[in-house]
Amino acid sequence: MHKSKGMKKEISKEESQRACVSRRRFLGWASAFASSLYIGFENARAGWFYSTKPVEGIPQSWVDQKGLDVLRYANYIKGLKLVNVTPRMVLSPHFKTRGRTGNSLPPRYMWKNIAPILKVIDLMASRMKRPVDDLLSIYRSPAYNRAVRGKSRSYHMQNIAVDMRFKGVSPRTVSAIARRLRSEGVFNGGIGTYSSFTHVDTRGSKADW
Repeated sequence: MHKSKGMKKEISKEESQRACVSRRRFLGWASAFASSLYIGFENARAGWFYSTKPVEGIPQSWVDQKGLDVLRYANYIKGLKLVNVTPRMVLSPHFKTRGRTGNSLPPRYMWKNIAPILKVIDLMASRMKRPVDDLLSIYRSPAYNRAVRGKSRSYHMQNIAVDMRFKGVSPRTVSAIARRLRSEGVFNGGIGTYSSFTHVDTRGSKADW
């Protein structure tokens, strides 16, 4: 008699645990589904207001390859009215490949993320009175980031980081200018000095390497 009651309690406990696991799984799935719907909605809404007019420097082959979002993103960049940074410079890294893996445009809801760092680069060029030579890496899709062996939490995947070069200016000097602007409160982020380029991001906290 006592064994039967004990077994019922154990079965009841197991059923309760299974029910808890099922609830957690359902809530996790529901949360992920709701998040994907929200991101999808935000991504769609973000592109509604951008023009698909041709932009100087953007080749038709890019549009043929990735669609009208190329022109929408280019028109967004053009609308920032940067003096030293062109839409072509910004979009070019999104057509790079590593092996069989190609990069992509950032999702639409991330487009505005790039504005603060582009304005920093524009100001750096004006301060140094030197043209931008190349924007080597900007947004990286997760797959492309893995292909180039980027950090698993790279700020490039958030569209808030740029690897750059300026004509006739060493990476060390570029980094020094970036640190000066950061100390003036122009931006708050990371600055990395490499042998052939400088990394700058707007992560929201100071970092140097």
